[in-house]
Amino acid sequence: MGKRRQKKRTHVKPSEDDVAKIPKSMVLKMGDQKREVTNALAQLVRDFRMVMQPHTAARLKERKSNRLRDFVTMAGPLGVTHLFVFSTSLNNNTTLRICRTPRGPTLNFRVKSYSLCKDVRQAIKTPKSFNDAEYRTPPLLVLNNFSQEQNAEPKETLLTSMFQNMFPPISAQTTKVSSIKRVLMLNKDPDTGDIELRHYSIETKQVEGSKPVRKLSSVEQKVHKKLPNLSRASDISDYILDPYGNGGYTSESEVEEDAMVEVDRQPTKKKDRAPGSQKKAIKLVEIGPRLCLELRKIEEGICDGKTLYHAYVEKSKAESTELEKRHQQRQALKEQRRKEQESNVQKKKDKNEAKVSRTKRGILKAQQKEDSKNQPNDDDNDESSDNDNGDEQMQDVSDNEPSSDSE
Repeated sequence: MGKRRQKKRTHVKPSEDDVAKIPKSMVLKMGDQKREVTNALAQLVRDFRMVMQPHTAARLKERKSNRLRDFVTMAGPLGVTHLFVFSTSLNNNTTLRICRTPRGPTLNFRVKSYSLCKDVRQAIKTPKSFNDAEYRTPPLLVLNNFSQEQNAEPKETLLTSMFQNMFPPISAQTTKVSSIKRVLMLNKDPDTGDIELRHYSIETKQVEGSKPVRKLSSVEQKVHKKLPNLSRASDISDYILDPYGNGGYTSESEVEEDAMVEVDRQPTKKKDRAPGSQKKAIKLVEIGPRLCLELRKIEEGICDGKTLYHAYVEKSKAESTELEKRHQQRQALKEQRRKEQESNVQKKKDKNEAKVSRTKRGILKAQQKEDSKNQPNDDDNDESSDNDNGDEQMQDVSDNEPSSDSE
């Protein structure tokens, strides 16, 4: 049986450097004995993992014994760049921490409200069913009302850079428009500063031709769609040419003129070298989940370190200097303890090595004593064998000498 042909020109595998540059993430749910993870929070974590597809750990299973440092330790070997940690505070508030590995910073958000994917699906009149093809490529990130100016606040610049680095960058020269299937929209409220997160799917519809023609063509493409009602028309031309055949009503699936764009027509044959353009309408269908986030704090490290921004606490220059001094002292004490621990570990290693060497020397001395005990016996045996040989030689000599009687 022949081997199946593999496409090499259009299906080029990315290099290792390109794969290493792709941001990867982990979406976690953390809890303890006082703060248990609810079923709604667990479902929210699963929905958010679908948002971060495909470069995320979709089947990650946490244990109650796992801590954040365990995931931070494993983030380096696995190439994970971002951690999304959902948890419940002591006041039963849902929090979200976005950490940049390995050195931070960490964005602390309070989830003011959220809606799961199933809730969004129930709210839509005509929900859409999705397959795996929608999640094979990362979503298109859209930021609204985020300042891009150079004189913007530091927290604003940090927020923008953190959100932009969550997904791989899109190049207009290499990225195919048809590969973009989803949109992740982050809208910042200019009055309150809250961030609204929305997740959409992109739908394209043809708008060329009249509405009756589009209905008939859609019936041809979709097997389970019913034919339009033609009972009032005596001929097919009456249905197509009647401008009032639809009664003037519009449905939710109808598109507006603002959503119409021109898209290059895909060539259906190799001979078609100069494809034209066709009009298509782009529509966004919400998938979910929905999140309303409130920024509370920005930390320098991974959930630890100096506080760069706090929404409710403001410090004076003197207080900031005092906190900086305390932080430096804490870091110096931590470094000193680390060095002491390393020196203690090295001392234990040296002690164990010395103990092993003493044991080896004791075994060697015992072997030498055994050898020294066995060595005199061997010398006696050698001497006795030498004496026996001497006696035999003397006897041979006496036998060879002539007797005096014969003389």
